[in-house]
Amino acid sequence: MPVFHYASFKFFSFPFKFVCAGLLVFLLHCNAALAATVVLENGDRITGEIVELSDNVLTFKSPLFGEVELPWRKVVELKADQGVTVQLKDGSTVKGKVSLSPQDGLVVDEGVLGRFRVLKKTDVALFNPPVVDYSVKYGARANLGGVFNRGNSEDDALNFDAEFVARTPDNRYTVAAEVNEAESAGLSTTSNRYLLTQYDAFLSEKDYLFLSAKGEQDKLADLTLRTSWGAGYGYQFIETERVKLSMEYGLAYINENYRLAPDESYPSLSLGLDYERKFWNKRLVFFNNNDLSVSLENAADSLFKTKVGLRVPIVENVNVATQLNVDYDNMPPPGVKNADSSLIFSVGYGF
Repeated sequence: MPVFHYASFKFFSFPFKFVCAGLLVFLLHCNAALAATVVLENGDRITGEIVELSDNVLTFKSPLFGEVELPWRKVVELKADQGVTVQLKDGSTVKGKVSLSPQDGLVVDEGVLGRFRVLKKTDVALFNPPVVDYSVKYGARANLGGVFNRGNSEDDALNFDAEFVARTPDNRYTVAAEVNEAESAGLSTTSNRYLLTQYDAFLSEKDYLFLSAKGEQDKLADLTLRTSWGAGYGYQFIETERVKLSMEYGLAYINENYRLAPDESYPSLSLGLDYERKFWNKRLVFFNNNDLSVSLENAADSLFKTKVGLRVPIVENVNVATQLNVDYDNMPPPGVKNADSSLIFSVGYGF
């Protein structure tokens, strides 16, 4: 018959207590991590953890599926036992345990006895919004494309565009440049340059005032230099990692110097619309930039510039891009066409 010594049992039970305690903490952590349940309109039920809600997409972390993105409109039921920070579309926030049902809407239990906040699902803008960081954030990109043919034909083309943005919650500084040069059989077929500098002062999360300065040259359009100094109001509809959408309108003073045609200068009304959207887990970027200027002296004298294209990452920070540029001058100098378009393929670097 085996004999157990009390001292030996006591010695082995000491680390055993720590193992049990560690196992208990682990189980409690798992329960905390799996403290949320979501039900979709098709009846699918997923258990896991709420990461965030942004751009009407609920990011949910499941031990089975990993991190998944669910359209907010397809979520019919939600229950989270851990605290969630809810930001409403009016900018206010509330924190607590949340539950969503078709009957009751979104209910937030703030943890104080009898203190509940009942909201409409459509009132919610964000779950767990990022903490405001007042440090300067930088973003930049540069794209270069070119064609150099030698032999039966001699064609050269160079396309370069770059953008630099410095952003804080209250300010944004932008510098953008573009150069397009092309020759065929020794004759220039494209020769234009564009430079933009702009400062945005944010009055709120979405409203801002801007000051801008633009410069442009186009040799084949007889344009030696066009300068535009402007100011106005902008509205940042969306500015997230996935989507950026802004609109601006204001006043500008335009001065145009031509090589042959008479020089002109006039005040104008300006309107801008910029859109960028990332698709397929941020693997494809669609962008569209529009700029319209209408003379206040002659409404028929208008200028319109648009860029639309795609950027596709190939390795980290490196992408291939294709874009279509269209410039339209409703009252060009004599002998110059109204519209000028170019299709560009390039390789770029950005961060």
